[in-house]
Amino acid sequence: MNKKYFKDFALLGAVIIICAVAARLLAGGETLEQYASNNPDTAGGTASATVESSVSGTATTSNSGSSEDASSSVSSNKDANDLAAVSTERVTYVDGFYYEPISNDVFKRISGVSYPVDCTISLDDLRYVSLLYVDFDGNTQSGEMICNKAIAQDILEIFSELYDNRYQIESIKLIDEFDGDDTASMLANNTSCFNYRVVEGTTRLSNHAKGLAIDLNPFYNPYITYNKDGSTNISPEGSEAYADRNASFPYKIDENDLAYKLFKEHGFTWGGNWNSVKDYQHFEKKIG
Repeated sequence: MNKKYFKDFALLGAVIIICAVAARLLAGGETLEQYASNNPDTAGGTASATVESSVSGTATTSNSGSSEDASSSVSSNKDANDLAAVSTERVTYVDGFYYEPISNDVFKRISGVSYPVDCTISLDDLRYVSLLYVDFDGNTQSGEMICNKAIAQDILEIFSELYDNRYQIESIKLIDEFDGDDTASMLANNTSCFNYRVVEGTTRLSNHAKGLAIDLNPFYNPYITYNKDGSTNISPEGSEAYADRNASFPYKIDENDLAYKLFKEHGFTWGGNWNSVKDYQHFEKKIG
């Protein structure tokens, strides 16, 4: 080896040795290993912080903190999944009141019942409505109905105001809960909307078949037809006492009733104003 290079390497080695000795003296004579042995708490905490920081990217110094971060992450993912499950086409008016397209689960419930195989109304024209109401005991209940999309917003606004005013309704269930039987639904005093059926005694489709008509508290507000001999037919059976609209009784719909006023404000007509028949439970809206 060239003597010049040998002298250079020797000088470099001497410098390294001198620096190492000086560093140890300045550190009080402790190596890193000795420092860790003499200060286990501090050294351990530093190691933990280093490991957790490298894994999570945060400056936490405890294993419990790492678990909380993981739990928070799982919770956040669950919330995100729950939100993703909500229909992107859902329209919420206020808490407890919304409408959305007919889901597969709802279709399974109505298929072959209120929505028979020969139904000519497109599912795209219908909406599932969820709402709240005050029952006859004064308790809040969750109700559901299916209506035409053209009146879905009307339904939310009307029934929300009825609820806010504690207007009492005995039941709001899909008519499929009564096997699509309108008479059974009326006997149960059930408020409903969509049911693909004809007008009683005719072959003409009812506006219920289009989801454009609502029957409200029907037992106390019966459907009355008039015969040529002057006699009447009152439906449902047993509601005859409520056919006398001059009498005073609870849940009667007349022109002073809040429901009547709200439906009228939203452009609905009331069956109680018809001439050839009287359908005191019935509100409908014409579209198109």
